[in-house]
Amino acid sequence: MNFPQPKSQKNIRQFLGKINFYHDYIPGGARMLDPLHKLLRKNEKFVWNDECEKSFQEVKKLLCSKPMLEIFDNNLPIKIFTDASVEGIGAILKQQQKDGKDKPVAYFSKKTNESQKKKKAIYLECLAIKEAIKYWQHWLIGKKFTVYSDHKPLENLNIKARTDEELGEMAYYLSQYDFKIVYIPGKENIEADCLSRNPVLESNQDTEEVLRIVNLIKLDEIKKDQCMNKEIEEKKINATEKDGIWYKMCKNKMKIILTEEFSKEMIVRIHVQWCHLGPRQVMNKLCPYYYSKNLIDNIKWICKNCEICIKNKSRGQGKYGLMSHLGPATEPFEIMSIDTIGGFGGQRSTKKYLHLLVDHFTRYAYVLTSKTQNASDFIKLVKMVLETDKIGRILTDQYPGINSKDFKQFLESNEVELIFTAVNTPFSNGLNERLNQTLLNKIRCKINEKEQRKAWTSIARECVDKYNETEHSVTGFAPIYMLEGKDASILPEELKQSRSEEQWIQDRKIALERTIKSNAYNKKIFDKNRINYDFKIGDLVYIENGNKLNRKKLDNLRIGPFEIREKVSNTLYRI
Repeated sequence: MNFPQPKSQKNIRQFLGKINFYHDYIPGGARMLDPLHKLLRKNEKFVWNDECEKSFQEVKKLLCSKPMLEIFDNNLPIKIFTDASVEGIGAILKQQQKDGKDKPVAYFSKKTNESQKKKKAIYLECLAIKEAIKYWQHWLIGKKFTVYSDHKPLENLNIKARTDEELGEMAYYLSQYDFKIVYIPGKENIEADCLSRNPVLESNQDTEEVLRIVNLIKLDEIKKDQCMNKEIEEKKINATEKDGIWYKMCKNKMKIILTEEFSKEMIVRIHVQWCHLGPRQVMNKLCPYYYSKNLIDNIKWICKNCEICIKNKSRGQGKYGLMSHLGPATEPFEIMSIDTIGGFGGQRSTKKYLHLLVDHFTRYAYVLTSKTQNASDFIKLVKMVLETDKIGRILTDQYPGINSKDFKQFLESNEVELIFTAVNTPFSNGLNERLNQTLLNKIRCKINEKEQRKAWTSIARECVDKYNETEHSVTGFAPIYMLEGKDASILPEELKQSRSEEQWIQDRKIALERTIKSNAYNKKIFDKNRINYDFKIGDLVYIENGNKLNRKKLDNLRIGPFEIREKVSNTLYRI
């Protein structure tokens, strides 16, 4: 981005030569670069106008962004192209991407000082290699990589073995890296050549030989903060001065004293610069070395209330709302629920959907297969029960067919109450969701146990029948027995003993007790890490950013904050 503005036609040719490698990634490249090409025409006077500057800046932005510039990948081969000129040294670090193309990851250029300008060509070319490697050492230490240079003598010259005075220092530094030098013709090294002839960094910049680190806090900041610390000034705190810094002894360890306000600033710096650390990790960074009032409480509060963390972290965020329960149902057909499983196309049938209607008391399942999810399908399914019995209420997700006027009118005419689960909360209809998994596994097993000639719809009905004849893990009784009193054991018919109506009624009571006990256990587990909170009108809240199946990997998990405008019920609010 600091590439110098071209001052002559020669500079423009160098710049255009560099970007020729990336024309595929410059939309409307001919139009964008036209002001620069005009300056190269014969007899054209060199005048750098606003159009030229706009074109120049736009191209530089493209060179420093996707899809032209890639992010460094530890798993990809590393290539460094270097070049040197009297003006300076330049280099480009590239990596071969999965599509086989070499893409730039970073650029480097640096001016030579007056002493270096007088050196031999081999010295300058070696200097370009050394300075480029040093600049990117945080990526290169411990890695194998290849350096490309257009200086032919370097290819077979073992730099690390050179002991002459001019190259000795550079050889010593380069000995810690694992790389080889490959010669390439100058016409294939135009990019590095362009950077070396238009260097950006001054010769005295980036002179350290060790890895660059972020200096989170400066000594002057600590001294300035301690000068304004009234506790130290008024001797309200047991402090010890050493080399102009005040310390407090905490658990046999001397810690630097900070004011509460400055410590908060430090907490934010650590939290953000270390990619939004959690409270425990921030404590590990800060607490062993610094002391301030309410340090632990402030760390917890700042980390918990960080808006970026609230919106983006999948763990560590408090979940609101305890488990409530619809029912329990105390008799058959008091509460039923509907759900649909899709994706069944093929398997000797044109039907795609399996619709389930389940009784909450007996756990008995009714099934209907169809090509659609229309209101007529759900009406047909509910009629299986209504022809002989009365339904109290139906719990269901918000399918368009169920939410339709036709289906609602049908239920209303039969005095059936309809209850919808909240959007994107399938666990609200947990009984059906669990049965869906059970039946889907049974159908999949039956389809794949051998070469089946049956349609999946026939196998599905067979699996539902077998489910209804299987003892339920919660009630301990088969659904068909709970509903009709029919013995579903595998004893021969001759050995089955008929049970009295009194025993059947007693078993239903036992099943209800087991259901209540199971619900209480599930509630205990569910509520363990959740918060019971009574939201008020005016509160600010964050909400889930849509369904995770429709959300991109790096989208915000939550959006907001939104103001609560109305309390609809204990669990529903309008924002």
